[in-house]
Amino acid sequence: MKKTRITCSLLFLFVFILPTLLFAQVPPRLDVVKWEFPPSFGKVTINLVGDAGHNLRPYEFWKSDFEQVGLNIVITEVPFEGVYEKEKTEFIADTGAFDVVTFYPSYIGDFAGNGYLEPLDEYMQKAPAAVWDPNANDVLAPFWELYCKFDGKAYALPIDGDVHMLMYRKDLFEHPEEKAAFKEKYGKELAPPETWEDWLQIGAFFTRPKGEKLGGEVLNENFYGSAEFAKRGFSFAWFVNRWAPFGEPYFDENMKPLVNSPNAVKGLQNMVDGLKNNPPDVLGYGYDELRDAFLKGYVAMIVQWTDVPKKGADPTQSAIAGNIGYGRVPGWEVDGKVEHRSMMPVGRVIGVAKSSANKEAAYWVAKHVSYDTSLENVSTSLTGLDPYRTIHFTNPQAYTMFPNEAEALNYLKGVEAAMADGYPEIFIPGAAQYQDSLDLHVNKALTGQETPQQALDTVAKEWDEITEKLGREKQIELWNKALVTYKALGLIK
Repeated sequence: MKKTRITCSLLFLFVFILPTLLFAQVPPRLDVVKWEFPPSFGKVTINLVGDAGHNLRPYEFWKSDFEQVGLNIVITEVPFEGVYEKEKTEFIADTGAFDVVTFYPSYIGDFAGNGYLEPLDEYMQKAPAAVWDPNANDVLAPFWELYCKFDGKAYALPIDGDVHMLMYRKDLFEHPEEKAAFKEKYGKELAPPETWEDWLQIGAFFTRPKGEKLGGEVLNENFYGSAEFAKRGFSFAWFVNRWAPFGEPYFDENMKPLVNSPNAVKGLQNMVDGLKNNPPDVLGYGYDELRDAFLKGYVAMIVQWTDVPKKGADPTQSAIAGNIGYGRVPGWEVDGKVEHRSMMPVGRVIGVAKSSANKEAAYWVAKHVSYDTSLENVSTSLTGLDPYRTIHFTNPQAYTMFPNEAEALNYLKGVEAAMADGYPEIFIPGAAQYQDSLDLHVNKALTGQETPQQALDTVAKEWDEITEKLGREKQIELWNKALVTYKALGLIK
């Protein structure tokens, strides 16, 4: 009888209590942004699509807000790497399957340029402003001008400001025994890597088999100096971190690819060379695996998106809470000065599908997540969304996963430093095709199927083919407009 009671109690716990606790994980209302509800839209279903996982959680957080104005949000989740294919397929087929589309901003030239998205300017200007205005002036300029606009019009609202930053094990870099051993071996002080040559050297120093000592303790399992996002999908961004400091854009003014330059080959060779300091399964590392390798304490340093330190400060998600240092993504010495660049890959914006039958309601859903609730959405470790508005940087008290406001400010300063080095993706039609070609051959170089030179020569050839297919003259025109924007925003020289 006692066993039956225990079994029933456990069943009650898993069926009733645990789901309640999980769904109860909602950030507190911060009341920094003053906004108002619109009149009820009636009983309307809004179909939304986005990449699966924690970045769709705001639609759970604020479910009662949507219900209050008569909206039922139905979400379609697709794999991280499958967003473009899924949304483009639905757009071309004109199925009208989605009202709200979450996508990576580099696709805006394709989606807006082909008429798949509803222009948003008129909705943004509706009265009252507390209901409809997404406060674009508060958005950091690169995230508004590049992420949300095409040909002078707004077609999306931002919900995620992505940029890479360096993260390292502060406790190991500051450990007296490690500092002494590094100085004895290399004749210089142990410090976070300033250059990509340093990255290789420090990575080799910290790579050790189990049984050896690390930070004064004997290792129970192997430890690695560094790790990469090496999985097919977005590994190209970790390569561009190593190429961009040389100041070469993706194409020249006539759309001649520069991706196989000697500097680009040098950058890719560095990435290949670094694999020897990585975990043996690193070729399967995407966002989750790279994050977990670091936060579980298997790796000394990584370059990752800026949401990882928020999870890293949370002891329920991190074995190294309190021991994470932040720095600039390593660079290269150019003309006597080390130049740093941090890729701004992925990000997320929300657009309204041109085919939606509920455009006004769909727009308000986008505005509510992009502005009204944005501080709550980016300041929690329950999502992977990163700061993209001024208010996200001026409210350190919101980031409660850090032990105090000083630590939160330290994190936000690290994000700001990364943004100062920010380097854009390709933002013209064909971006998905150009980047997929680059990612494929970067991956082939990492797996040893092609040398860095072979890989990037093939990319240059394929980029030319993509440009011809899309119309060279039109691509040249759009690329030169993009270059003007990049330079005006200070993203390239």
